[in-house]
Amino acid sequence: MSRPTRCPHPYTIRFRDALGKQREEAGYDTQDDAIERLTQISAEKKRTALSVAEARREVGQQTVAEYAKQWRPRQRRMTEYSTGWHVDSSINVHIVPRLGSRKLNSVTPIVVERFLDELEAEGVGRGSQVNY
Repeated sequence: MSRPTRCPHPYTIRFRDALGKQREEAGYDTQDDAIERLTQISAEKKRTALSVAEARREVGQQTVAEYAKQWRPRQRRMTEYSTGWHVDSSINVHIVPRLGSRKLNSVTPIVVERFLDELEAEGVGRGSQVNY
């Protein structure tokens, strides 16, 4: 157990994910919490097969538009006309124009929040946003 610190800010950890990209997480109150999280990340990386990591890397290099084009035909459960039409419309009208050129591995929670803020500013209601 670590001693209380006089340092007022939370601990931050830096690590490389399974794809080799440097990441950072902040907000750990104690050094022990930060070390525990680093240990979890390390164990997770060791459990991830190299082929899985490579597949994630390849998918991450695709743009949102490229992925959407491949993803939509695989959604067999969306056979209902209105559901399929709504999904296609959402992709083509809202998602691809704003996020289509972004690589998948660059779509972070803050990017999604900004995207939803833009939709709200344009009058797209929260009920519709949940579907994105």
